[in-house]
Amino acid sequence: MLKHVIQLPHSIDGFNETDVREEIITPLLHELGYRAGSNANIIREQSLRYPRVFLGRKNPLRDPVLRGRADYILEVNGLVRWTIEAKPPTDPISVDDVEQAYSYACHPEVRAVFFCIVNGAEFRIYQTNQGPGAPPVLTLLQSELPDAVQRLDNVIGPQAILRDHPSVRPDSGVPIGPGLRSVVRIVSGFVEFSDCDPPVPLLAELTLSISDGAIERDEAGHLIAYMHGRTPFRSVNQLNERLGLNRLELVSEEPTLSTRAESPTIFRLQTEVTLPAGATFPNLLGAGDLILQRNLSCNSVTVAAGVLVGNRLGGRFSQFYQYRDIPNLGDTLAINASGRFEAVLA
Repeated sequence: MLKHVIQLPHSIDGFNETDVREEIITPLLHELGYRAGSNANIIREQSLRYPRVFLGRKNPLRDPVLRGRADYILEVNGLVRWTIEAKPPTDPISVDDVEQAYSYACHPEVRAVFFCIVNGAEFRIYQTNQGPGAPPVLTLLQSELPDAVQRLDNVIGPQAILRDHPSVRPDSGVPIGPGLRSVVRIVSGFVEFSDCDPPVPLLAELTLSISDGAIERDEAGHLIAYMHGRTPFRSVNQLNERLGLNRLELVSEEPTLSTRAESPTIFRLQTEVTLPAGATFPNLLGAGDLILQRNLSCNSVTVAAGVLVGNRLGGRFSQFYQYRDIPNLGDTLAINASGRFEAVLA
């Protein structure tokens, strides 16, 4: 386990670049778990086969030579890399320093996810794909470094690097939509009710939070959307769990998600569930629960029409519920509800 405090020099007066490497960077890397020749490898001053900023350009004016080389390349499991540039503490970190470090980190032979610049007075971490003009994702001053090992570990520690930058294999399948893979995760979203007939207090203006899910294809090539959601109301969550409506599986006859508002992708779901006599049932039209004197049947039909915009699938939905044999409410209760939804895909 990482120690909360690491012993580093209290003063950097008189330090040069070599001192910054040996007295600050190396102890921090060792504390984070990096060692030369290990799965969390330290590569020092690696030369490039093609020492220019880009590959494949023959015009030297458009393909400048890299100035110097990264002091450290950190490589986790031989897959994911990040770099460190050491600078002397005599000068503040400049725009030119950032651009130089970035040019090495983004080189096709390096492909670092982060690049760091350390001059003893500051420890800056930049995210490479945001470019050299973006602000650092983390800046630590010299006085903060001894107590900041855990913060550094959460960004550039070996486990954090693998957690936040997993190895992605090429996807040779047909994409679900433009810019998406052939199977996509639903990472978040919502289902927001706006209309209900007859008025039902628990459904009117209710919002269902989508916590996870996926969209993929069945054997026939049709889209299937799985999603898991919860509401702010315990009674509604309990009812949805009993009716199987907390985990939805909607099917579309289309092979890809539509990006055209005039022709949305249509998903449908139909379920029929029976609750046994003696079970409790939330009173949809008032307070308290009802005890079922006999079996209760629920038939529901959901239709959702969505359009893909970037990585978000959104649109309108309608739901029809038909309950049979509800105690004290007659033989049948039919409810029509509608609203909008959005799912964030990854």
